[in-house]
Amino acid sequence: MTDNQVDQMFDLLTKCINSIQDLKADNVELKSNVAEIKSDIVEIKTDVAELKTDVAELKTDVAELKNDVHDLKKGQQRIEKQMRLNDAAVDSVAGEQMRLKAAITNLEKPNV
Repeated sequence: MTDNQVDQMFDLLTKCINSIQDLKADNVELKSNVAEIKSDIVEIKTDVAELKTDVAELKTDVAELKNDVHDLKKGQQRIEKQMRLNDAAVDSVAGEQMRLKAAITNLEKPNV
C-alpha cells in the first residue's frame, strides 16, 4: 500500500469518526428533545383534564341558568296575571267611584 493510499484511508477513517461523533451529539440532542416533548405531552394532558372539568362545570351552570330562566318566566307570568287582576280591580273601583259621584250629585240636587 502506498503512502497516498494510507493517507486516504486515514482521511476516510477520520471522516467516519467525525461522523460518528456528530451522530452521537445528534442522538443526545434528540433524546433531550424527546424528553421535552414528553414533558409537554404531560402538561397538555393536564390542561385537557382541567378543560374537561371546566366544560362539565359550565354545562352544570348552563343547566342552572336554564332552570332560573324558566322560574323567572313563571314568576313573570304570575306577576302579569296579578297585574291584569289589579287593573280590573282598579277599573271596577273607578267605575264604582263614578257611580258614587253620580249618586252623590243626584242626592245633592235640591228636590223640586
